[in-house]
Order: sequence, then structure tokens, then C-alpha cells
Amino acid sequence: MTELEKNAILDFVSSEITIDDFYKKMPQYKNEDFIVKKYNEIIFNKDSKILAYLRLIPLRNIKLFESIYRKLLLEDWHIEHEDIVVFFQSYFNKNIENIYILLNALINIPTYLQEDEATKYSYIKKIIYAIGAQPQPESLSALEELVSETDDEKIKELALHQLEKGKNSVDGNTKETSK
Repeated sequence: MTELEKNAILDFVSSEITIDDFYKKMPQYKNEDFIVKKYNEIIFNKDSKILAYLRLIPLRNIKLFESIYRKLLLEDWHIEHEDIVVFFQSYFNKNIENIYILLNALINIPTYLQEDEATKYSYIKKIIYAIGAQPQPESLSALEELVSETDDEKIKELALHQLEKGKNSVDGNTKETSK
């Protein structure tokens, strides 16, 4: 990524230029295939600095980036994990395969997130919420399994809470549809 690209991204993010002006300066970034290629390059090169810039570029079709975010979530060379998990809760929540990815992320917490207990458990909580947002009943089964297999009381508590919320939403949906 050139200095011109970095500066244009920063100008856009700081509201110095509009999205239209950004695309006039950097028309290649309007093409999401180009952005996908850039993401794959940074994953290959493990370039956390360029990733930080690339993540600032608006995406029109976030679904195109699900497989990229799966890869990034399981990598330990960048500091974008907490933001990425939120995408799994909000956007990538229709695919049961993501449950496995999220459980894997729970097992492989990045080094920088393990340095502080509060930060670590904040991240774990986001992962557990993202698991709960995945399709049911598979997400509920994964949470039940997590509760039964973990020795970590905080993880157990968070998973039980999310499990209860998930079961209540199932019960609520059942009551709604039976009216």
C-alpha cells in the first residue's frame, strides 16, 4: 500500500474527504474484488500495519469477506480480533460452520489478548455471544458442550448466560408462532 493510499484512507476516515472523493482518488478501492485481493496479500504477508488501514475502507458487500475474516480471526499476528468477532455476531450469523471457527478462536486466544484478564474475558464474551448468534439448534448444542467441557468458571458462566438467552428466544419464537 502506497503512502498516497494510506493518506487517502486517513483523509476519508477523519471526514476530510467524502466517500465519493475517496473513490475519485482511489478508484480501485470501489472494486471489492481488488479489496479481497489486498486482504489475501496481507494475510499471506502477515502485515498488521496494512491490515489496520484496509479495515478502515468501507465495504458494500460484507458477505464477500466472510472467509477472509474467518482466516483473520484465527491468526495471531494482528490486533483486530475483537472487531472481527463482532462481524460474526452481526453479519456472519447464518452459517453453522462459523460455530467451529468461533470455538477454535476461543481455544486459540491471541497473545496480546491474554496479557490482561479483563481484556481476555471481554474477548471471550464476544466470542460466546457470536456463537449464540449462529443458527440454532447447533449454536445451543455448542454452548452446552462448552459448558460441560470447560473448567474455566468465567467461560462456563458466560456460556450458560448465552445458552439461557438462546433457549428463551427459542421459547419466545415457539410461543409467537403458536398464536
